[in-house]
Amino acid sequence: MSGAKPSPTETEDMQQTHTMPNLPGAKTAFSWEAFLSLGFRPFYIAGAAYAAISVPLWVASIIGFVDINGPLDGVLWHSHELIFGFAVAILIGFLYTAVQNWTGRKTPNGLVLGGLLGMWLAARILLFVGSGPLGSLGQIIDLLFLPLAALGIAIPLYQAKNTRNYFTVALLLVLAVGNGLFHAIALDMVSYDGADVFLWAVDVFAIFITVIGGRIIPLFTNNALGVRRAVRSQRLEDVIGLGMVLLLVSDIYYGLTYEAATIRAVGLLVLAGLHFFKMGLWQPQITWGKPILWILPVSYAWLPIALLLRAGALLDMPWDQVLAVHAITVGSMAGMMLAMMTRSALGHSGRPLVPTWVEITIYYLIVASAAVRVFGILLYPEGYFVVLGVSALCWVGAFGLFTGRYWGIVTRPRF
Repeated sequence: MSGAKPSPTETEDMQQTHTMPNLPGAKTAFSWEAFLSLGFRPFYIAGAAYAAISVPLWVASIIGFVDINGPLDGVLWHSHELIFGFAVAILIGFLYTAVQNWTGRKTPNGLVLGGLLGMWLAARILLFVGSGPLGSLGQIIDLLFLPLAALGIAIPLYQAKNTRNYFTVALLLVLAVGNGLFHAIALDMVSYDGADVFLWAVDVFAIFITVIGGRIIPLFTNNALGVRRAVRSQRLEDVIGLGMVLLLVSDIYYGLTYEAATIRAVGLLVLAGLHFFKMGLWQPQITWGKPILWILPVSYAWLPIALLLRAGALLDMPWDQVLAVHAITVGSMAGMMLAMMTRSALGHSGRPLVPTWVEITIYYLIVASAAVRVFGILLYPEGYFVVLGVSALCWVGAFGLFTGRYWGIVTRPRF
């Protein structure tokens, strides 16, 4: 979050455009070498598939069709897996790909990358079905995954002296601490509330969105449209970044309680205003004709919307803070992830950055999922399960389409 300029390799990665056509029948065979060549390939597809599977499992468990037999109970499992299952997988895939471009040094690939993927997958299975020793084994594997995965970016960043991006390692370690707390709660080792851990884990992802989004959205907009109308202010980025870190500290201390509600609400309102001002500098209206562009500011916008909703909840408006958290998880996190997953998977596989009807449908579905999950509850509170079901269907549709469309892309060599 410093004021340093992007490195040449980082800028080149952000500016990638590809015009090579997607030739029918070219390199159609599955390739383990290709699949494990770069982090985005296994972790994007694994994270997306898990997102499409885990939410229906959660809904099925709510209505009694499925039992979660692992060491985490129903609500704790859902909260944990949304962050440390689905979201962490996508984040690791993104960081392994980005850090290699930022530093010019290799991030985990081949057998090492495959081993990390195996750990992630084993943890998901055992935390859902494993009881007794198998459940404990799943917890151990899950606890080891994030610190080991963090080494995969810490080493190349340190070797390249890329101090600008050291914050990514620090945030992964904060997530590792949160993961440890989740498992300690499940084992009755601490009295901390799992919902509070979930909140500040979401804050960590919000910081990633704030920093990375602040770098790439105006850059992508200007490059794609051939204009310099989207403006980025480093001073504003630093102020907002500091504000997001203070929000994380506040949420670690207060959690979802209503203590110091007024002062916290004022802080949230100020922070939301700064985010909206930052977005105004991007002039997002110029992206409306380009789905691969507009999905970025639209997804980012859910972050200040969530801050406004949290402020309202603290000021006794007729909704709770959990609604605001879902605005971030479904709207901002999932939206930004799908935006970057489609874009970087196309670019790094040598395909043109031109969305097909599949990508456009993915974007509309995830926006719809967030809008229904947040505003549907506000407008139709008595229809909670209907709203939840419609939002879940849109979510599953978005990530299911990504999985189906991109399986053939991430498992085959680059064009």
